Amino acid sequence: MTLTDNRLTALWGRWWFAPLAPALYALAMIPAGQLRPEHVLIAGAVLVIGLVNRTGQQITAALYPGVLVALASDAIRFVIPIFVTPARVHGCDLRDLELKLFAVAPNVTPGDWLQQHTSPFWDLFFAVPYAAFLYVVPLYALYLYVRDRERMAFYLWAFAIAHLIGFAMWLIVPAAPPWYIRLNGCAIDVKAAANAAGLLRVDDLLGITYFKQFYGRAANAFGAMPSLHVVFPLIGLLTAIRKATWRTWPVHVVYAGSMMVASVYLDHHWILDGLAGVFVAIAAVFIAAKVLGRRWP
Repeated sequence: MTLTDNRLTALWGRWWFAPLAPALYALAMIPAGQLRPEHVLIAGAVLVIGLVNRTGQQITAALYPGVLVALASDAIRFVIPIFVTPARVHGCDLRDLELKLFAVAPNVTPGDWLQQHTSPFWDLFFAVPYAAFLYVVPLYALYLYVRDRERMAFYLWAFAIAHLIGFAMWLIVPAAPPWYIRLNGCAIDVKAAANAAGLLRVDDLLGITYFKQFYGRAANAFGAMPSLHVVFPLIGLLTAIRKATWRTWPVHVVYAGSMMVASVYLDHHWILDGLAGVFVAIAAVFIAAKVLGRRWP
């Protein structure tokens, strides 16, 4: 047994393969011609930090659900073409159901009405949660690592489980977002690129291309159901039950509420997508609590 083998088993025990998984995934991307810098960055960080010492192993193990989410988010693009076909994508039928349940006027969805009443102020206001979500998750996890490691594990595993449920729904119930129907009508083109929709107004307003480039890299244009954007802040809120204070509750509630409204205002989701996200968040937190042996709520 080599020194590396000894260190793997000494630090990780029966989970010795965990720090190797991102590196193996990165290696698999080479013959596929799909290797990207982030593959190398994640693989290198997990190997170096995860094997440096016991403290590094503990940090890596604590944050490992996030690693799994990153790998799954990348790998799903290889599965999407098998499941997301024109005949299976829900488009105008979702709009019809939205009208049936939430119409604000004849043939006018809440999203339609909001697109007729946009303003630079609200564009910027609702862009904040959409721009921040990628950074909120790791920063909040690190905050919990320092303040409450047990809740951090609860939060991150619920986060990972929510992605598993969400990705499964993307494949089982592929759904076109409102912006797609607005641009293309009811005809489904599975090769259509993802679109930043209302966030393009923010790019134009600020003279940047951040959102255009970000959504241009999305692997799936038909993953509107459920809204994972709605899921993220709700998991933070739900895992904070029994722990949040009068100072932190408003932050959780405002973040979750603004994300729900932003998802519709920015034309990325139907209200139905957001409601599906609520159920996914609740299910993920419930499952994570059972797996970790926690009492919830």
